[in-house]
Amino acid sequence: MTTTSPDRSHESVLNAVLSQILHDISGLDAAAETLHEGRRPDILVRLQARRIIIETEFAPARTVEADALSRLGMEIDGRRIENVFAVTIPASMRNVSQRRMYERLAAATLKWREWRSDGTASLLQEGTAVDLARAIQNATPPKSDLDDAVDALDKGVRQAGSRLYFSPGTLGRVASIFNTEPGDEAAHMAALVIINAMIFQERLASGGVAFQPVSEAKIGDRFSKARLLQLWEHILSIDYYPIFGMARDLVSQLSEMEASSMLGECERAVSAVLATGAVGRHDLAGRIFNGLISERKLLAAFYTSIPASTLLAGLALSPDQWTDVDWRNPEDIANLRVIDPACGTGTLLMAAYRQIVQNHQNASPLESDESTLHKLLIENVIAGADVVQAGIHLTAATLAAMSPSVKFERMPLHSFSLGTELQEDLRGGKSRKVNLGSLDWLHSPEIQSTFSASEEQMGATASAGGLVERPRVDLVISNPPFTRRGSDGGKEEAIARVFSIPEGDEESKKAISKRTSALLKGTPANQIAGHGSSFTVLADRMVNPGGRIAFVLPVTALFGEAWRQVREMLASRYEIEFVVSSHDPNLRTMSYDTGIAEALLVARRLKEDERPSRRGTFVNLWRGAYVDTDALALVRAIRETASVPLRPTDGPPIGGSPLFVGGEQWGEVAEGPVGEGYWKPARWKRALVGQFASALERGEIWTEDGARVVGRIPVAAMKVVCNVGPQDRRIRGSLGVFDSYHGYDEYAQFPALWRHKNTIHESLVSEPNAWLAPKPDVDHASIWSQSGQLHVTRDIQYDSQRVMATFTNVRALGIRAWHTLKIHEDDHLLLSKLEVSLALWCNSTFGMVLHCHHSNKTQVARGMGNKGMLETLTTLDVRKLQPWQLEEAEAIWRNFKDRKFQPFYKCAVDPARIELDERLVRDMLGLGEDAVTSVARLRSLLASEPSIHGSKTPALPS
Repeated sequence: MTTTSPDRSHESVLNAVLSQILHDISGLDAAAETLHEGRRPDILVRLQARRIIIETEFAPARTVEADALSRLGMEIDGRRIENVFAVTIPASMRNVSQRRMYERLAAATLKWREWRSDGTASLLQEGTAVDLARAIQNATPPKSDLDDAVDALDKGVRQAGSRLYFSPGTLGRVASIFNTEPGDEAAHMAALVIINAMIFQERLASGGVAFQPVSEAKIGDRFSKARLLQLWEHILSIDYYPIFGMARDLVSQLSEMEASSMLGECERAVSAVLATGAVGRHDLAGRIFNGLISERKLLAAFYTSIPASTLLAGLALSPDQWTDVDWRNPEDIANLRVIDPACGTGTLLMAAYRQIVQNHQNASPLESDESTLHKLLIENVIAGADVVQAGIHLTAATLAAMSPSVKFERMPLHSFSLGTELQEDLRGGKSRKVNLGSLDWLHSPEIQSTFSASEEQMGATASAGGLVERPRVDLVISNPPFTRRGSDGGKEEAIARVFSIPEGDEESKKAISKRTSALLKGTPANQIAGHGSSFTVLADRMVNPGGRIAFVLPVTALFGEAWRQVREMLASRYEIEFVVSSHDPNLRTMSYDTGIAEALLVARRLKEDERPSRRGTFVNLWRGAYVDTDALALVRAIRETASVPLRPTDGPPIGGSPLFVGGEQWGEVAEGPVGEGYWKPARWKRALVGQFASALERGEIWTEDGARVVGRIPVAAMKVVCNVGPQDRRIRGSLGVFDSYHGYDEYAQFPALWRHKNTIHESLVSEPNAWLAPKPDVDHASIWSQSGQLHVTRDIQYDSQRVMATFTNVRALGIRAWHTLKIHEDDHLLLSKLEVSLALWCNSTFGMVLHCHHSNKTQVARGMGNKGMLETLTTLDVRKLQPWQLEEAEAIWRNFKDRKFQPFYKCAVDPARIELDERLVRDMLGLGEDAVTSVARLRSLLASEPSIHGSKTPALPS
């Protein structure tokens, strides 16, 4: 390219300046216009194990992406190019003089897209050079490379760990370091810790002559235990106790022969993992760690995904929300306090660390001192705790790896006990002491630590515990365990396994129950909700006024009855800044392997002079963030969208504010009410559906364009209209008064409706499919008195089930998912009309949208609840219908009672549902064509919702 004016800058000048800026603000090793394989990339960035090429072009940059793609597959320094960036420079930069180029380019808004060798690309992103530098640092390798890294580490851990299987004595000593039982888990955890230390050693060795690589511990082709320990003692004499202290202790337990065999496997794993280039950017060890904890579903030790961690930390630490922090000044940043009381392997702490560094770089892009800031963050700002000691080791390694050449004197990381132990009282008697890890801070201002990185000074040779005070912090960021008493299907054995209780030790079980109850007494937390609610309460006790809590929570936290008091605590003490839910059918979780939908919560603790708004900002994603660079782009987009007034979810049905990322809509942002009730704005992909539903809860039917109300109907909570039948446990089982049996006998004294089967319950009328037998010497009359003919389900599988309410031809009692409804009316003739009216309403699109709006949706295409959910469900108050409306309802019933319906997700194309809606609106409610058009619009909206169609293709009108 040639310039047409001496004042215009050549792209080669721009590339040189941009590479210098990237180096100055982020320490990137960037070089411009260097010749490789006969080709000259605009900018080459050398990361530790990867090379990344940046191609630049002035806007409109028509060929920049083609130029960038042509660089994929090149080999530089013996490494294949897997990632390239196509960067568009504002056209105005052409005319900037070279003297002012650095200043102007550092502040300019750039656009870029990352391409990977597997053919995938990031969103089109924009930002300053600081944002570009962070995107480069977080460049996502091809998925196959990540999978290869995880597989290599997993294989190495298992092969190295297997070398201990036939050495019971050694395995026992190794297990004691982890405070666990000898077995596969202890062997594999030992291998993981050793491999992790070796990886860190290689990174240290690559950064200078002060440290030796792992290979220096070999004599010939065999590892020497003594040599490796000597190398590690040298490292420990300088620093890094949290990483190498436990690894040293583990290797010390091995015989020379075991060490040679096991360490050889570890070295092979280290080489394979480093070859992928994934180390330092992805918590690979954390992913393997979670796979090795055999009871992780009971501990709920699930690994938070990197994109979710980045998104949560980015929203929680948005610099414009922390106006009292001078992000330019490292000493001021050092006054912040951030903790994860259930840190696992430190994924969220790592994300918080990166966001703080980013805030500093954004505030002073040309003056940032990352080494100084790193030391301050590690020693003063970032704190963590967990019940798994090896997790603390990995957390320390993860954080230290952010800048491995920087020495640190302490790390506020602690391991606390989980389990029971015998202790002697003053009278010489013994009792069971129960430890619940960080949750003990709920009861006590300080906890005994079993492993404390913060108490180790440089060169120390042994870890030490100590009393750790409950901290006061500015941010609690966590993915708390969801374990609850009686998890694992409600079996008592689950508790025993979590706490390592010997079989038959009833005293320990009682002690655990008593201790847990004591901890939660007087708090909003609920044992039924699980320890996620307990950790939310703990966060409330730790966070300072004006500080924030940022949690990954199951979506049941937003809708579950057991979370009601926690929601009220949040609504009354906090400003709910963000609630992020994913409606991507393929990615509803924020953690790996949970199998349940999760949400991100960011809330600011109110100061004494502030009053709660009881409103919150809700982000409903249509597409989840699969890679870190997408999460970074989402953070910026959410901040920008939420910075202007948002549409209310309880306002006119006109939709939410669109969330655009890279020119594509990735979701919506809206604001809505929060309180002890369900946080319904998070329920829908499109805010428009929630706005129609909220209007129905007020008794309003709006036009399809949200311009005006075209009808008003009487509505009330279900419990106001009728009695909702007894809970299943009061009918049958150990606490019930009946025994239950499958099958229907027309002569049975006590018929029942059991389960909801889409192949049976296809129409508004059905036969009972079970029967009950009273237990001897138990009064069953009060329970049977609640039987009747109208039954409603609390759980609906929208992609398969067809009716929400059914009418049995004889009196029966709903069990399991069904509850029997008895309308508050003594006139039997009138009662029959009211029942059919309510059955029609429940099975209409209006009834369906209200059920879905009110239910708990932890699984795709399923609305769940309990008796309490049904009792508070808004429904048509059929008692207030006029006589002519009831007559019309009976006429509709006669035409529809035997009609077969299609599954709910096909509501927009189901002839029976469509006709029922139209007859109900026109004939029973007496509304006009505007209302008919409105319900048709609502059907299509419902059918397009992932929470309705799930994994099936939406069934929409052609």
